[in-house]
Amino acid sequence: MRAEFDEHDKVHLVGVRPDGSAIPVSGMSTGSADQLYLALRVAAVEDSLGHGTPLPFIADDLFINFDDDRAAAGFKVLGDLAKKTQVIFFTHHQHLMSVAVRAIGSCPTITILTSRDGSSNISPETGSLEAA
Repeated sequence: MRAEFDEHDKVHLVGVRPDGSAIPVSGMSTGSADQLYLALRVAAVEDSLGHGTPLPFIADDLFINFDDDRAAAGFKVLGDLAKKTQVIFFTHHQHLMSVAVRAIGSCPTITILTSRDGSSNISPETGSLEAA
């Protein structure tokens, strides 16, 4: 990634392809743009860790546009960040729990919010749906 200036001298962030060509964020897929924004958020948090009290990193359905491979890579990044500061990840995508467990390698703390009647059919150990 790099910064480029347009014809009005406004700076824009662009991705850089393996051949060196630039692609504007508006030309990226939603998943690629989300991946870029995740990298920027994590970089900002890591930079701030050396300058004051660590604040939690809170993400709400951060990987909604990621396939499982990208989500796993993202969870690895969040797992590394969790060694430095608290990471709180919200999602209603049940399959991401098992992706997180596989990617991080150790079981993260998973809290499942249940329905008003107290029921849930998600296994906290595997993140998989259990038969009702």
